Amino acid sequence: IQKEWNDVFEHEHKKMGEKVQRHQCRGVCFKGRPPGSPCRFGYPHELEEKCCFEPETNAIYLPILEPNVNFHNPYVLVFTRHNHDLKCILSGKAAKTAMFYISDYITKNSLSTGDMFTLL
Repeated sequence: IQKEWNDVFEHEHKKMGEKVQRHQCRGVCFKGRPPGSPCRFGYPHELEEKCCFEPETNAIYLPILEPNVNFHNPYVLVFTRHNHDLKCILSGKAAKTAMFYISDYITKNSLSTGDMFTLL
């Protein structure tokens, strides 16, 4: 029974991953950027075979085996059947950026994130 469950889970993970977690650049990826700019969401990611910690920036880097797939949790993906993006945010610039992104997303503020940083 365990093997059957694992096989079904792996099949569903791959199916949902391809459907909702694989990034394909579209117009929004280059919004407000000059022609020829890279994707503003950082795709494609650089490949990384193993998890590592960088003490200088206090950052944790997760393995990246597919350059165009969002960071995700296989169980959350399969059981919710919805796209999501996981990032380890410890402090500093990444935390501040995430805070502004989330508050901007929730409130649909008319100020851009850059204007918000200037305001603060």
